[in-house]
Amino acid sequence: MPKARPLAALVLAAALAPSACAHDTVGVDTGAEAVCGNGKLEPGEECDVDSPGCVQCAVVPDWTCSTSTCAPICGDGVIASSADCSDAHRDSACDLTGYWAARETDYTRDSILGSIQTSSTWYLYHFVQTGDDFVIDQDIECGVHVTGSAVVDSTPGTLRGLIYQNRMDAQSPHGARHGTSRPASDGCAVRLDRWYRVRGATQAYLPADFTRRPPLTALTPLPSVDNPVTSTDFPAGATDEDGDGIPGVAFAITGFVNGIRNAAQRDWKEFATPAGQSVPAAGLELAIQGAFDLQENVLRVTACGGACALIASPANSASATYPGRLTLAFVGKTLGSDRVSRVVAGKPRDSLDADLTTCANVRLVLPHDGSVPSSPSQ
Repeated sequence: MPKARPLAALVLAAALAPSACAHDTVGVDTGAEAVCGNGKLEPGEECDVDSPGCVQCAVVPDWTCSTSTCAPICGDGVIASSADCSDAHRDSACDLTGYWAARETDYTRDSILGSIQTSSTWYLYHFVQTGDDFVIDQDIECGVHVTGSAVVDSTPGTLRGLIYQNRMDAQSPHGARHGTSRPASDGCAVRLDRWYRVRGATQAYLPADFTRRPPLTALTPLPSVDNPVTSTDFPAGATDEDGDGIPGVAFAITGFVNGIRNAAQRDWKEFATPAGQSVPAAGLELAIQGAFDLQENVLRVTACGGACALIASPANSASATYPGRLTLAFVGKTLGSDRVSRVVAGKPRDSLDADLTTCANVRLVLPHDGSVPSSPSQ
C-alpha cells in the first residue's frame, strides 16, 4: 500500500471584533481527515490503490488510475494493462479523435490475364469527433502499391504531386469528409462517407455534389487518347501532377512486364461496418469493409520495350465480388507527443519534405497486404 503522507494543515484564524459575544463557541469539526493508504479514494487524494502508478496518493505522470486500479499510458491516448504496454488500447471507446494511419485495400481485375490485383493506397488522417459524428480535419495521400500479375508503384513524382490533391478537410471545395462511430453490440459501428477522387485530370471531372452519390458512368468522360502507345497528344482536361511533361500521373510497372504508365483516374470509395457487426471498442487497429468504383484512361506508356500494349490496358474494379476495406491504425492524439512524433514528422501540409517522411512512416505502420480473399465477397 502506498506510504501515507500528511495532508496540508487547516489554519483557522478568527479575529475577535469588539461586538463579538463573550459566549461564542467553536463547534467540533466532525469531518474525517483523508488517510492515504487505506484503499479509499477520499477528498484531497488523486488515487489510493496499491500500484506503482499511485505514489503518496498522487497519480504518477503517464499513468491513469480509477478507484480500484492504475494502468500506464503507453503513449498519447493509449492505455495498457502493464508497464510493458501489453493489451494496449485507446483511452476512448468509439471516439476516433486523433491521428490515424490509413490503408485502403482494393481489388481490381487486369484486362489482359483477368487476374485479381491487390491495391494499397495510404493516407494520414486526423479525425475530430463530436458525439457520434466525426470529420477529417487533416489529411495527406501517401502513395499506391499494387501486386498481382504485375507490381505497380507511384513514381516519386506522382507521390509528390498527389500528396495534397483531393483534400478531405474543411478546405476542400466539397467540405470536410464526414463519418460516424457509435456503440454497437460488442464494439463500435463505423462509417465513412463516399468520397470521389481524380488523378491526372482536373477537378472538373468530379461531381459537384458528392452527397448525391452519382455513378462514375454518369460523369463527364475522362480525358483520353486514341492510342497511348503512339500518342503524343496532351488531351484537354488532363494534368501533369508528377511534372514529367506527359499527361496523367505516372506509375512504374514491374513483373512480367516493365514500363511506365501515365493515366487519368477517377474513383469513389465508401466504408461501413456491416449491419450486425462491429469493430473493437478502443481498438488500436480497425478494419472496415468498403466499396469502390474506378475508371482509368491510359494516356501514355513509355520505357516498355515490346510490352507496351500490355501496359496500356486499364484496370477494372472487382469490388462487386471482392469488397475492399479500410484499415486504420491509431497513431495518437496530440501532434508533437512522443507517440505521434514517431510517425508524423510535422503538421500536415506545412512542409512537403516532412510530409513525405510522414508518408514513409505510414507505409511502415500498415505494410501492403497482397493477399486475395479465398472466395468472392469473403
